[in-house]
This record gives sequence, structure tokens and C-alpha cells, in this order.
Amino acid sequence: MMKDVYQVLREKELDVTRVRKEVEALRFAIPLLAERADSMNVVAAAPQRPSGHINTWPLHIETTRQDGLVR
Repeated sequence: MMKDVYQVLREKELDVTRVRKEVEALRFAIPLLAERADSMNVVAAAPQRPSGHINTWPLHIETTRQDGLVR
């Protein structure tokens, strides 16, 4: 039995929306947790990112197809 492609697309869009909300919640919570850790004299290493790295949405990923064209 095959699923309707529009139903699958809608489910994926809902998944993306849910994950975006989760990421937003984590970005909100991390500074609060870091403040709490500081007040408890807990030393936590900051995550290392390549210089100039900025999270942007939507992600644009370049791929090279077998015919050599970049999409």
C-alpha cells in the first residue's frame, strides 16, 4: 500500500516545524542552564564552533550529482 505523496510531505513539514520549536526551546534553555552552572561553581566547556559559523535556516546543502552538476 502506497501513501499519498502529499500526506507524506505534510507529515515531514510537521516534523520540521516540531524540530524547529525544539531547537528554539534548547537555545532558550542553554543560557539559563549555563547561568545555573556558574552559580553552582560548575565549570562547563563551551561548545567549539568553527570561526564564522552561524546557524541559519533553512540549511542550504550543495551536492554534486553524478553528471557533475551542482544542485
